[in-house]
Amino acid sequence: MSFEFVFQYPVWFLLICFLTGLLYAWLLYRKNKAFSESGKWLPKILFGLRFTAVSLLVFLLFSPLLRFVTRTIEKPVIVILQDNSASLINGKNAEFYQKNWPDQLIKLEASLSENYEVKKYSFSDRILDSFNLNYKGKETDISAAFKEINNLYLNRNVGAVIVATDGIYNKGVSPLYVRNELKAPVYTIALGDTTLKRDLMIQQVNHNQLAYLNNTFPVEVNIDARKLNGQNSVLRIEKNGKLLETRNISISGNSFLKKEEFRFKADESGIQRYKVSLSAVNGEFTFANNTRDFFIEVLDSRQKVLILADAPHPDVAAIRFSLQQNENYEVDVQMGASFNASTKPYSLVVMHQLPSRNNPAAKVLNEIQSNGTPVWFIAGQNSGIQALNQAQSILQFNSSRGGFNDAQPKLNKDFSLFTLSEDLMLASASLEPLQVMNASIKVQPQATVLFNQRIGSVDTQFPLLAFSSSVDKKQAVLAGEGIWRWRLQSFAEKQDHSLFDNFLSRIVQYLSVRTERRNLRIVTSNSFSENESVTFEAEVYNATYELVNTPDVSLTIIDQNGKKFPYTFTRTSNAYRLDAGLLNAGEYKYEAITSVSGKQYQAYGRFIVRPVLAEMINTTADHNLLKTWAERNQGKLLQPDQLSSLPDLIGKREDVKPVSHSETRLEELIKIEWIFFLLLAFLSAEWFLRRRNGTY
Repeated sequence: MSFEFVFQYPVWFLLICFLTGLLYAWLLYRKNKAFSESGKWLPKILFGLRFTAVSLLVFLLFSPLLRFVTRTIEKPVIVILQDNSASLINGKNAEFYQKNWPDQLIKLEASLSENYEVKKYSFSDRILDSFNLNYKGKETDISAAFKEINNLYLNRNVGAVIVATDGIYNKGVSPLYVRNELKAPVYTIALGDTTLKRDLMIQQVNHNQLAYLNNTFPVEVNIDARKLNGQNSVLRIEKNGKLLETRNISISGNSFLKKEEFRFKADESGIQRYKVSLSAVNGEFTFANNTRDFFIEVLDSRQKVLILADAPHPDVAAIRFSLQQNENYEVDVQMGASFNASTKPYSLVVMHQLPSRNNPAAKVLNEIQSNGTPVWFIAGQNSGIQALNQAQSILQFNSSRGGFNDAQPKLNKDFSLFTLSEDLMLASASLEPLQVMNASIKVQPQATVLFNQRIGSVDTQFPLLAFSSSVDKKQAVLAGEGIWRWRLQSFAEKQDHSLFDNFLSRIVQYLSVRTERRNLRIVTSNSFSENESVTFEAEVYNATYELVNTPDVSLTIIDQNGKKFPYTFTRTSNAYRLDAGLLNAGEYKYEAITSVSGKQYQAYGRFIVRPVLAEMINTTADHNLLKTWAERNQGKLLQPDQLSSLPDLIGKREDVKPVSHSETRLEELIKIEWIFFLLLAFLSAEWFLRRRNGTY
């Protein structure tokens, strides 16, 4: 650290400081005879002390500054990403990766730490900042891990990224398509087994998530066999232990693919478990991928959704196409001006820009009000504001200033009416803006806001999407138009519409489900994967059916063997939430219980946890992908026995160098404490000498 004085006045002003101190000391001691007996040295010392103190005081009155310059050297950051998925130990070198490889990583880290700042992570379907390698990851998402490193170390001095993996990914996209924001070289370590193994597997089972009672549904089984030419197997499909159908499979060729199609009747409502299996063949590498379970929820009937629009609009098409992907919904689109039917058969009515300036839709709104039909209002340029304010009790549009704003959604983290997936919550921060009326919008007391408006870079308190928290009168209001852009954006980022479709399904499901007046309500999904946390939401109502969250709510999960797992809900703003963590694949029941004012209430349900077998489908390492990825990013592919040469390779690079940073800080000299004590010392010394020699 270095420093220098910064004087805000011309340098000759320093002369004023010295002259003032000199004049003051001269006037005080020029004819003072009190020290004539003390020797000639004392007046001179006193003169010097007074001169120094006064000069320094005057100098401080000119507000001089002290500039501190701090320089730090930032070492290059080396990031090590280690694959922790199960595919690494599915080959012939499993013992090496479990016993020897972790020690080699530790040695690499120690060697690199001498000259670099080393950051280490392990990844499978998620990324962790440690090397606790157990190779139990159910899926591999290399692209997500690399994106996370991009986000964490953007604008840092990253020297290199080292990725140790087998190149097998079964989630996300190829790492070749992920942009290297760090501009750092990528070195890949070729792990895994590239040998094509003798194996018979059920590669994929395609089926509907939902079916309707007494309808038939298709099931498609994709079979893959490698290096098993001339062998035979039997394909079996069972439901709840009952055999439905068998087929003989004759394997021809060393690379065998076959698709078998079935149709079954949904003859029982609820969640039904089916099992597909292939009989074992001699010489198989593993039998774990010969069996696959799948679950289908059988419903009694579909829910009808009416989309009533003031005029044709892309939003209407986006909502219709999205809901039609879900077999649970039957969608009907009508124009408000020509609609004369009843809304009673519908589980939900979507009012797009109705009531409008030209169509108050009074008849439809009166029928909705009398029947208690859930309704979702979407406001836009044609909306009739006064009629819209009267039609719903969620938002009040006031003081319209004319025109429209582009407003992005800002997620309300306290929202608890229904659960959004983590992907949806992350995606909501970057959604395209909607066109919202430039008006003051007031949230009514019975409303719960999901999104507020972000206008430009300003987060406002004006709501964008809000719901009625009353279970007797379910309503929602979207204050802007243009959600068709969200559906297109979902496709652009994910190559499908799943994010938008999931988001819309959550809204429609919440609004359309008629809620019984129960004092304890449990909301959860019917199905989870085994690498996904099992979560629950709960609501408790008192005797007058007011929402409360003062009593404790406990929940017990019971597996298929009868083993019980007790939990207690955590309170949110006005409800409850429980994260039960990861559960093994299988069928589960749950029982929830609470007590309100001495009266006990219970709720029951069931769900399934689906097994994830992605790591058993492809066990052949892809070193070509790793080589291409490294070369595209100015790096190199290395074998595990070349790991010790990696520090030298990085050290020889001209672009991996320390970076010097400087920080400048200005501080007023008058605020520095030791200056005060220095002045005090001069004046105290002068006072002591004068006092000792009989003056003052």
